[in-house]
Amino acid sequence: MNKKHVIGYAATTLVAFGIGTTAGGSPSPQTAPAAASPTVTITAPAVESTEPGPTVTQTVEVPGPKTTVTVGPPPPAVAMSGDGTYQVGVDVKPGTYVSKKPSSGNCYWARLSREDGLGGIIANNNSSGQSVVTIRKTDKYFESSGCSDWTKR
Repeated sequence: MNKKHVIGYAATTLVAFGIGTTAGGSPSPQTAPAAASPTVTITAPAVESTEPGPTVTQTVEVPGPKTTVTVGPPPPAVAMSGDGTYQVGVDVKPGTYVSKKPSSGNCYWARLSREDGLGGIIANNNSSGQSVVTIRKTDKYFESSGCSDWTKR
């Protein structure tokens, strides 16, 4: 290389350097763009569960036909048992009474004007089926033998 060339290269470098600093103004420090944070991905193995999951219970109303049940009145209360002598107004109230077919096969009843004796019978009957009797407020006693329980109508 010849000396002329070296001087030429040096002069060219200086000129270029001078033009660069003049055209660009004062050199400013350049900051490199921030490097992106690295992304870390971790892959975990699948967990196999041998325990059952929670049980969920839910009540659901299903539309459909509705059923209405009508309950009748309760059976009449027993007014007096099938066997006995009852004082009207004290043990039994005046009214109409029914006794179902007797299990004994025979039901005897009598409306009485006094507690004892055949002379006190106002009305009487023997029945092997259902018996119906109306006890009046003027009756003094009512006698029943072998009958089923009496219920008031």
